[in-house]
Amino acid sequence: MSAIQTSGTLEDNAPPTPMYRTPIDHPSAWNVADFTTPVDYTIEFDATQLRDIERAIQKIKAAGLGLDDLRREHFEVPSLRPVIDQIRYEIEDGRGFVVVRRLPVEVYSKDEIGMIFWGIGTHLGRGLSQSVLGDRLGHVKDFSREDPLARAYRNKQELSPHTDSCDLVGLACLRHAKSGGVSQLTSALTVHNVMLEEYPESLERLYRGYVFHRRGEEQPGDLPYTPYRVPVYSNTDGKVSARSDAGIHFAARRDVLHQQLHDPACTDRIRRWRRRGRPAATLAAPMAGSPGDAARSCLYPAQWR
Repeated sequence: MSAIQTSGTLEDNAPPTPMYRTPIDHPSAWNVADFTTPVDYTIEFDATQLRDIERAIQKIKAAGLGLDDLRREHFEVPSLRPVIDQIRYEIEDGRGFVVVRRLPVEVYSKDEIGMIFWGIGTHLGRGLSQSVLGDRLGHVKDFSREDPLARAYRNKQELSPHTDSCDLVGLACLRHAKSGGVSQLTSALTVHNVMLEEYPESLERLYRGYVFHRRGEEQPGDLPYTPYRVPVYSNTDGKVSARSDAGIHFAARRDVLHQQLHDPACTDRIRRWRRRGRPAATLAAPMAGSPGDAARSCLYPAQWR
């Protein structure tokens, strides 16, 4: 699904792909007003599907399989196929996200919920770790006391709209947070349309891209930042993809002694993009905000703690 292409060198001023210069007309370029109620983007498991999920988990446990062993063939639940097909359609050709509800988390252990979540994911793609820790399921929890350098999803910082390093990301809610814990989504394509109308010159610069900071996860001997630029937007065969995390851009700016990153206009462009992701296209309804909810998307997620 992702078509982000990196630029070869920092000195190359040409964007890797041509800018998409007309408004994007697609279901994934949505605004808040497009949704009347959460029902518009929600799928609920029915009783048959929940019963079949329970049987699948019991078979997995009887076989002695753990999360690292779980493959698609271990989580074959025929009654879930319409749900999986609908999730895939909405992500690839529809609004770009979906919320799935009614999984009774109170009857499962945390490990069992992880296996259900991962099992459904095996029917949507190939699972990858996004962390240097190598964890296949990352827990959104404050670990800052044990690890002062913990990444944002493992501390109590607010996460502004960003993309993750994969084509599809999922969030599952196990319990209500004591405070905060609100997740929201933003349409990257709606932000693209707003930037095209209001700041076309800044949008073109976003296609050129910026250096990414590696946040201490680089290999020994590697630079702490990418020696190439990563575009915020790419246009491949008429399909626009997005990849960005403003915090990574700003961290790289502090470390790289390069003319393009000392241009104040560069910072202004990133801040414009970041601001436009909030009021114009933010979905105000909580995503995966109740126990038993799972949200899957290829858009910009944000989290408020």
